[in-house]
Parts: sequence; C-alpha cells; structure tokens
Amino acid sequence: MKYSIALSLVPRVGSKNMRRLLAAFGSAEAVMNAGAERLTEAGASPRVVQEIASGRSIPRAMSIIDICERTGVRVLTLGMPDFPRAFAECPDAPCLLYVRGGIDFNSGKWLSIVGTRNATPEGIAATGRVVRDLALLYPDTVVVSGLAFGIDKAAHCAALQYGLKTVAVMAGWVDDIVPRSHYYLARQILETGGAIVSDMPPGTVIDRGNFLSRNRLVAGLSDATVVVESAAKGGSLVTADIAVSYGKELFALPGAIDSPMSEGTNMLIRSNKAIMYQSAEDIALALGWKRAAAVPPATALAPRLRQAYEDFPDGARLDAESLAELWNVPLWEASSIVGQLRAKGLLAADPYRCYYKI
Repeated sequence: MKYSIALSLVPRVGSKNMRRLLAAFGSAEAVMNAGAERLTEAGASPRVVQEIASGRSIPRAMSIIDICERTGVRVLTLGMPDFPRAFAECPDAPCLLYVRGGIDFNSGKWLSIVGTRNATPEGIAATGRVVRDLALLYPDTVVVSGLAFGIDKAAHCAALQYGLKTVAVMAGWVDDIVPRSHYYLARQILETGGAIVSDMPPGTVIDRGNFLSRNRLVAGLSDATVVVESAAKGGSLVTADIAVSYGKELFALPGAIDSPMSEGTNMLIRSNKAIMYQSAEDIALALGWKRAAAVPPATALAPRLRQAYEDFPDGARLDAESLAELWNVPLWEASSIVGQLRAKGLLAADPYRCYYKI
C-alpha cells in the first residue's frame, strides 16, 4: 500500500501513466524501485522519472497511511479484491481510492444520478420519483452522486428516504465535506451503510480540476448515469460525456422545452447520446437487471425494521414526527425506517405525507 500511495503522489504521473507503469512492472513497489533507465524505457517522462527516483513521495505516503489508520479511512488499490470492478473498462479511472464507510463496491446495482446545482422543485421531485421507483423494484440499488447542491443532494436524500445505500464522491479529501452545510447529510450516508469516497489525498486544495476528477469517479463507479436536470452547459453534462466515453449507459429525463434547466437533458436525448428515461424499467431493460424477489411481509425483515413495522398501529395514519416519537428515534432515523418499509411495499403515504400500512 505504501508504494501505491507514493506512486499516486508523484506529480504528473496521472491515472493513465500509473496504470501503464503498473502493467509494465507488475507492482507499485517495482515501479518505485526501478532505475531511471527502465522507467524511461517504460514511457515515463523525465519529470516523472526524476520524482520517482528521488523517493520524495514515500515519507508523505507513510504519513497518509498513519492518517488513514487513525481516522478509519480505507485505502483500496488496483488489484485488491475490494477495488471497484466497475473501473476495469475506464482507462483513466484512479488506481487508488480513499473510502470512509464499509460499502462493498462489487455488490448491488450501481446507478449515478447527477444534475444542476440550481435544481427546480420539479427536478427535485423527479429525482425522488426515480429513486423511489428503483427502490421498489431493485432494493439493492446503490445511488452515486457528488454531494453538491441541487440534484446531487436530492439524489442522496431520496436514497436515504427510500432505504437505499448511497455513495458521495468528494472533490477533495474524504473528510473535507463541501459544501459544509452537507456535513450532517454525509453523516447520515455513513450511518445507513453508504460511503464517502475520493481519489484525493489529505491536504488537497480543491480547484476546478478536482471536480473533473470527481465527475470521472461518479461516472466510473456505476453501470449507468441518469441526468435529471441540466442547463446547456454544466458539470453534469461533463459527467454524461465521461460516462459515454466509458461505454456506460446514459439516461436523461426530458423536460419542458422552455425551461433553461432542461436544455441539457433535452439536448442529450435529441442527439441520441442518452436514452430518454420514463421509468425504472428503462434502466432495467438497458442493463439487464433482474427484478428482486418479493419480500415476505414482516417475517423477512431485519429485526429493527420488523419491530418498527409491528409497532405501527393498524389503520393509523402518522407523519414522520409522530413516528419518530412512537419509535423513540431521531427524525432522520424515522425517515430512513419509513423509506425502507415503503421500499418493501409495507407502507404508503397519503397526499398529506402521513404514512399507513398497506
């Protein structure tokens, strides 16, 4: 691990060059211990050769390992069983990932949802419907997004509401939550089995280029990407282009022709870059997803959910605040429980956001 981190810290090495060097030498340790002549023969630039030979990145790598061990951050490197297999067909995907949270990157159905920071109420509602429909049909879906304002936040929140795991990709170190107002959301993501991930080391100063790297991870981690709302230009369209370049499926929600926040999504559909999203079945058909077997009511639930379901009075209609009091849990946890029970088809909501047993 030390040598993998050290190699990733070498200035100008980049993901593509790092992959090329790893393929040529077999391991990061072999790369870091190779002489200048062999590195040059393998295609490394003079600057990269000089930096590797100096060994300057090794002490910093040791410092990063210490930080990760003290703070509980996992380091996944290319070749490890836990490393995301979804990166295999992404030529510029990172060779190293920092992860807070214990999620299995190679289990479940992974879907990225992105869109504008200036989301409309209609876009936020549409994001919720996309996630809700996926949760009902495919409860092992993992929702990936960038923890930004707008559609990103709506995607993470909807995943929490409907009992899905969600992964937030950072443009800096995994503990540098940006925007800071999303710190509590990030904590909820971790507490419900999700993860915060990044390929950036601690101490990273976030600049414009970091967001391109984040978009690369958002597109690469999933089987497909859904763009909900986007102006004619924006980061979500960059993510869409990256997803297409990786050979991933791309979906877009159509919007009103006079809405600035639908110009990007409508363009993706018009240019045949994206499949028009109409229902969760569109994604299932394109990706070959098989519908999960129906969950027998109550008896197949985890003990915590089963107890919550049994405590819910028959015939009652209760809002989230009342349920939090009934179950003696915080409001956010009550909302998470409700989302999971709804995803399993055991609860429904009326127009007044009161829940009842089906």
